Amino acid sequence: MKAVVFIDVQKDFVKGGALAYGYPYDDIVPNIVKFARKCRAEGCALFATADTHEKTVFAEGSDVPAEGYLATLEGKRLPVEHCIKGTEGHKIVDGLLRDGDTTLIPRGHIVQKNTFGSRNLTGAITFAIMRDMEEPIDKIVLCGFCTSICVVSNALYLRAQFPDTPIEVVENLCGDIDEASHKAALAVMRNCQIDVVTESVE
Repeated sequence: MKAVVFIDVQKDFVKGGALAYGYPYDDIVPNIVKFARKCRAEGCALFATADTHEKTVFAEGSDVPAEGYLATLEGKRLPVEHCIKGTEGHKIVDGLLRDGDTTLIPRGHIVQKNTFGSRNLTGAITFAIMRDMEEPIDKIVLCGFCTSICVVSNALYLRAQFPDTPIEVVENLCGDIDEASHKAALAVMRNCQIDVVTESVE
């Protein structure tokens, strides 16, 4: 069985979001949703990650963050609050979780993470195999945001945890900061024996 992982396809990372991807220039979200529907119809196991941060709290009478996103290392180096738990930007985009009455990504297949890569993603896939699936995972496919940050982080983590399982990244269903970052991340993944593919969803 094929496992398809949608990395951080959340409202803060798409066009108009707090950290909207810059490349490609077109809106790829409709094609990501079409791809999810296609994969579900083919009987694939669908998973998603959700970047998840806490709202920044400042010390009383101070502009120094005491806790929350801006108090983390990531927040200090990228001081743009995004994917704050409970906000609209934290939500996975419309249409990715459900298609009418059909559930595309079940609740137990959604992994919240507070940093780029998720150790819990491999656990979710492994647990789903043990609990729900009659077949083992024979391929893992990834797409989402951002290619050079969270997509590559999770792809490399999955490569380490599933060393003999083919892994693919769908390059035309990934968005990134810019084209150079996107291509550099794809090169790293190719070097680590992750196959870079394109997907026709028209």
